[in-house]
Amino acid sequence: MKRLVILIFVFLTYISHGQNFDYKADVSKVSENGFCKILLSQEVTSKLKNDFSDVRIYNSQNIEVPYILRAENAINEKELFFEYKIIEKKHFKRKGYTRIVIHNPTKNKINNIVLRIKNADVRKQLKLNASYDNENWYVLKDKYYYNSINSYNETSEIRVLNFPLSDYEYYELLIEDFYDKPINITQAGFYDLVKENGKYSEIKNTSFSISNIKKETIIKIPVNNNYIDKISFKISNPKYYHRSAEIYVKKTVNERKHKKVYESHIGSFNIISNSSNSFNIRNLQTDTLFVKIQNNDNQALKIDYVKLYQLNKYLITELSSEDTYTLKFSDKKARKPVYDLEYFAEKIPEQLNVLEVSNIKQISKTKTNKSNNINFSSYWLWISVIGIAALLGYMSYSMIREKKTE
Repeated sequence: MKRLVILIFVFLTYISHGQNFDYKADVSKVSENGFCKILLSQEVTSKLKNDFSDVRIYNSQNIEVPYILRAENAINEKELFFEYKIIEKKHFKRKGYTRIVIHNPTKNKINNIVLRIKNADVRKQLKLNASYDNENWYVLKDKYYYNSINSYNETSEIRVLNFPLSDYEYYELLIEDFYDKPINITQAGFYDLVKENGKYSEIKNTSFSISNIKKETIIKIPVNNNYIDKISFKISNPKYYHRSAEIYVKKTVNERKHKKVYESHIGSFNIISNSSNSFNIRNLQTDTLFVKIQNNDNQALKIDYVKLYQLNKYLITELSSEDTYTLKFSDKKARKPVYDLEYFAEKIPEQLNVLEVSNIKQISKTKTNKSNNINFSSYWLWISVIGIAALLGYMSYSMIREKKTE
């Protein structure tokens, strides 16, 4: 009895949550086995839900292939290590200290020096000096205490020595060694936080219309449900301008059996001459975008073009060069997939080949019967549900009769 109920529940779950994608596309073939990035074009993303959960990868045997969804940020921050040459490392036994000189040939502005030190159970006092010519030295940090950390996995440890921002060419590290042998420093450098712009794809075939009303310019931009992350303007006249502007979309609500259209504010910015006039928008999906520019008592701007951009979004996955793959997407009832691959994201290389999708087609559905307007698959689904409900009712009735006869 219990097994039958479980089987019925599983069946109901399956038929109610089966995936039913609207589109499919070919994934370009990989040249070698390994991880890669599949770029989701605007033709794909415009048909996805806000969380991009309704997309799947299938191989030639129609087996689902795991992936990790990744999106570019408007600004990416990366911490990079730059190694410096140790031009002198000498132990002065009589004077009781070790002298290490590190060369910063480009005079980069730095506020830390990273030292790789071989494991040793010691406690040392350090002093950091700096120089422009390797002759005249100035104190930068005094009485820094180094306490070793026992490492059971590595034979050396990384220690960061922080100090005020400086641009010296030479740095002198003095380590007190009155009673001990010197510690073994094998590498020196510094960590720098590098910022770079995220990668965008331009929305194709962007058009716009302009209307000047009183002291305002209204720009209407059809977007066709694309996701927008950046907007850019090119203005050729006048020579000097500084205008406030805002972005909005129009939304419709029902009020007392009447439809009311109102402006939903997205963001504001200033359009200024001698600037890029590019502005970020956060993952906005809409059918039509509006920009309102305040002209005040000035002549209207001559806008040559408006460009829209989307931050690149990728599916990171492992593919085989001996197989072919298909992307299926757009299902409003689809749930976010759960893959084991997410737990191993750190093992995936940063530099990956980018694949594109092509040959996007709509997946044909079961045709609708025009006479009764009932979908064939839906018809049998309802028959199954009604039949199972009747079976459960009969089973319940039988159990009640059995209890009464006991």
